[in-house]
Amino acid sequence: MLKTHIMIKSLLALIFLFPFLAYSNPVLDRQESMRDFNKLMRTANNLIKDDVINDDLAGIYEEIENIMRVYPTLFPDDSFGGKSKASTDIIDNRELFNQIAKETEDNAALAKLSSLEGDIESVQQFHQNLFGSCKSCHSRFRD
Repeated sequence: MLKTHIMIKSLLALIFLFPFLAYSNPVLDRQESMRDFNKLMRTANNLIKDDVINDDLAGIYEEIENIMRVYPTLFPDDSFGGKSKASTDIIDNRELFNQIAKETEDNAALAKLSSLEGDIESVQQFHQNLFGSCKSCHSRFRD
């Protein structure tokens, strides 16, 4: 009886939440991703400035890596214009856009490994590479 009651409550919750879970707005999703990315980068920057190279810093870079793994999927062809600051040049140069995102993901992965190894010089280098990726992408693909 208790099992049935729990299953019914779970099913009702799923039915209620499904419309919210199914709706996706790529512009809002990518803006949220970049807000998260920027917040993580600021936190990482502060840790590096304080010479705190540890598992927490590695976790931050892992989150950035995960963001960048998904980020290129948030630019369907019909998601430009309106509140989007993304250039339609992404559509014509999708390969370059994806390459920059992959390089950013790779730099985050390398920063994570360097953090776990306690290699501050490498962490600083990969962290700077992450900033460089931002500048490169924004100068090329942002209106």
